[in-house]
Amino acid sequence: MTRDSGKKKNEAEVKIEANNEAKLRAERTNLRRLFAVVAKSFDDIHRSMNREKNIDIQFSKICEKAERLFRVVQDIKEIINFTDEEYDTMESYRDRFTKIRVIYEKNYNKQDESKSEISREIALDNLKLPKLSLKEYETLCLDHGL
Repeated sequence: MTRDSGKKKNEAEVKIEANNEAKLRAERTNLRRLFAVVAKSFDDIHRSMNREKNIDIQFSKICEKAERLFRVVQDIKEIINFTDEEYDTMESYRDRFTKIRVIYEKNYNKQDESKSEISREIALDNLKLPKLSLKEYETLCLDHGL
C-alpha cells in the first residue's frame, strides 16, 4: 500500500511539473509573438519620417515584453535542460533586443545636458575641491580619531 501511494504521489508530482512546463512554454510562445510584433513596429517607426512621436512608447513596450520573456525563459530553465536550439533561439531574442536598445539609445535617447540637474551639479568645472597633501591628511585623520 505504501508503494502504491508513493508511486501515485510521484506520478502526481510529474504531472504537476509537466503542466507547469507546458504553461511556461505556452507563455513563452505568446511573449515571443508579442515581442516580434513590437520589434517590427519599432523598426517601422524608426524607418518612418514621424519617428519622434511614437518611438518612446514602442521602446517602453519592447522593454516590458523583453523583460517578461526573459523572466519566463529563466523559469523554464529552472525546470528543464535547454537544447542547443532553445539556447540559440533565446539568444536571437536577446540579440534582437540589444540591437533595438542600441538604436534607441543612439538615435532617440539624447538628453540635453544643460537641463540635467546632475550634470549641472557635477560638471567638472564646478568641482572645487581642496588640495590636501599627505601630511595634512594624516593630521586631519588623527584629529578626528580616524
